[in-house]
Amino acid sequence: MAGFPLEGVFHVYLQRRFPFFRHQRLRLMHEYLSRPRYMDATRTRVEYPTDHFEADADQLIRDIPQTIDNPIALFSWLLDRYAASLGRQHWAVFDLLPELRYPTYRKLIPGIRLAVMRRDPQEAIAEGLFWRSYPESPDDRERRFKSILFQWCLSNTVTRAMAARFGDDVASFSFNALLAGNRDEQGRLARTFDMEPDAIQKAFSFEPNFVYRSDRGFKGPDDAWRHLLTDRELAHIAAAERNRSIYRDIRILLAVAPRAPVFARTFGDSMMYPGTNLTRRLNTLRQRAFDANAGLRAALRSEGRR
Repeated sequence: MAGFPLEGVFHVYLQRRFPFFRHQRLRLMHEYLSRPRYMDATRTRVEYPTDHFEADADQLIRDIPQTIDNPIALFSWLLDRYAASLGRQHWAVFDLLPELRYPTYRKLIPGIRLAVMRRDPQEAIAEGLFWRSYPESPDDRERRFKSILFQWCLSNTVTRAMAARFGDDVASFSFNALLAGNRDEQGRLARTFDMEPDAIQKAFSFEPNFVYRSDRGFKGPDDAWRHLLTDRELAHIAAAERNRSIYRDIRILLAVAPRAPVFARTFGDSMMYPGTNLTRRLNTLRQRAFDANAGLRAALRSEGRR
């Protein structure tokens, strides 16, 4: 198994539309290979996919099979090349909430499996609040907490639904159990990724930048402990862990999520951050107009050369 060290950003390209796709493949490949990936939370360190391929972009573009007719299949082929360059038969890549779109990925990449890494909710939510509100609590603190809680609940709910639907093709692991050296969890992860258990143990032998302890609170990358979560927020999280969210609107969205996960997330974002979501939608429409124009121009150029 060859693990690609950069984010796949498959979800970004699922939201875009590429008319005359065969005429846009070269442009899309150039764009994908040169798209920067931020390597730290402060977005100061950047790497590019081309940093991790032996072949250069032009060679990769020349080798694209004519049968590829969508961007996700294109990226899958690219990762096949990456795995082959390392002498491996399979690859793994991480992405943002892939569980929400897993049924679509299965159609576009036959045989793809899903592994979801879970974190304890207190730790995950405290980290989200740390980056968005520390050192001063913003005016919309409750809304921010609610949004982060919803994302954690959504991932948890959809992952269970995908596991029930697709069986062994979906696996879920506890990040905190792996860090704690749980041999059963490490063994399951090793079997899933066809790795030696010792390699898994070594990979998780580190001190994370973000830690939560019930008695001390949350520790960030500056090694200072803070009680970022209020008693009321901890009560909300405890209810969510029992699948009983105190927020009525979140309960409704989670009831819809197993059958319509992308809709549940989109509706939740629109409800909690209507202005931000509207801006994203407008940007999506602009991008689709740009891609449509690029496809039409490429198709016309191709016809003109005949």
